[in-house]
Amino acid sequence: MTPRMLTLIPRFARNLSRGFLCASFGIAMTLFSWYSPWAWPAWPALTTMRLLVGTQASFADLPFGVRGAVVVLLIVINVAAWAGAAMLVWTLAGQWRTVRRRPPPPV
Repeated sequence: MTPRMLTLIPRFARNLSRGFLCASFGIAMTLFSWYSPWAWPAWPALTTMRLLVGTQASFADLPFGVRGAVVVLLIVINVAAWAGAAMLVWTLAGQWRTVRRRPPPPV
């Protein structure tokens, strides 16, 4: 990072780990999926629920304790999926940024 870029980032954010920032992004996307009018932020949890339960069973028919456990499991799945996506993007962006570029051919 250049010194100019370091002045734009707050001091406390420079010391946070990549894993913590990606997990925070996963939590933020999960909260966004609860309050947004769209379904795409919750696609990891919705897809998991569709694969495990299918369309025959009803989530509302489950006992209260089981519903609570399923909701917690879906939250964990959604946070982990978005944190993994953030880590993947961060890793690929870091590799792209640090790749050695060839000098232009002489004319």
